[in-house]
Amino acid sequence: MSTNVKATCCISLLLIIFSVNSSAQNEGGNYYAERQVELMHDNDFLHFTDRWYTTGSFISYRKLLNERNENIPNRRQLTFQLEQSFYTPSNILSSRIEDYDRPYAGFLGLNTSLTLTNERRMLDFTFTIGVTGEISGSEGLQNWFHSTNESQATQWTGQIENNTHANLYGSYLREWKVYSGFLDAILATKPKVALGTKDYYLENTMTLFLGKRNAMENTMAYRQLGTIENELFFALTGAYRYVIHDAMLQGSIISDNSEFTLEPVNSLIFYGAEMYWRTRRMDFKVAYMFTTKRAESTGTHGFSTLSISRNF
Repeated sequence: MSTNVKATCCISLLLIIFSVNSSAQNEGGNYYAERQVELMHDNDFLHFTDRWYTTGSFISYRKLLNERNENIPNRRQLTFQLEQSFYTPSNILSSRIEDYDRPYAGFLGLNTSLTLTNERRMLDFTFTIGVTGEISGSEGLQNWFHSTNESQATQWTGQIENNTHANLYGSYLREWKVYSGFLDAILATKPKVALGTKDYYLENTMTLFLGKRNAMENTMAYRQLGTIENELFFALTGAYRYVIHDAMLQGSIISDNSEFTLEPVNSLIFYGAEMYWRTRRMDFKVAYMFTTKRAESTGTHGFSTLSISRNF
């Protein structure tokens, strides 16, 4: 069994366990939650590939700091997230850099976010600090998974070197209800900017939500806490990113001596579909996303996302 399939099986098992637990508790009216723990995993296993953006694993803890009222116009929510992600070339069996269409790269970091929300808009500010290279643990983790199923270890030759990174991300979100009926239709736009040694880009995301979805301040679409009401809806999303620097291809923007780097493609597009399901204590999300090539030598790539959250 491949690394991707094994990781997916683990997430699926957790999904089943938490789903059963949630069904037993999902009785009665609305539920009020001030905290949330989320497990999220990205993987390209549905394409039966192990290349480019291979895997991302995220563990998040969220805390609702206050409810919005007349004296406090914004609901504030704090998030701490541990992230590990890695990128590999399409040829993971060769140890020759000449055979690679992108460098190996791993990142291990801590993201701290503050979200300010009211009935009109949402502001999100995220500060990230982390490391790349062998010290990120990505090489060791991937090869350990490969060793458990007797598949050949990846080489990680010439990976992006050890370095420390700091980044700041800011976004502004607005949305409009374009149709109200049996299935609501809500359109959202989210401009975003990233500044730092890891990512440097401008981005705008457009999303169309279809289904039974709550207002911006109480929906799992934006991982909002407080009064929890059941939700079931879908989303079609697309984003355009103008890339200025990508440390997963180029190394640190300040100083880098990596053996193998590539220039990123300036224009990057993300698109895909998502499904959300919120019960009294549990949130579930499944997404199937695509991204256009990050470097001239790569191509369009698909990956899936599974997320399980516990509200308490």
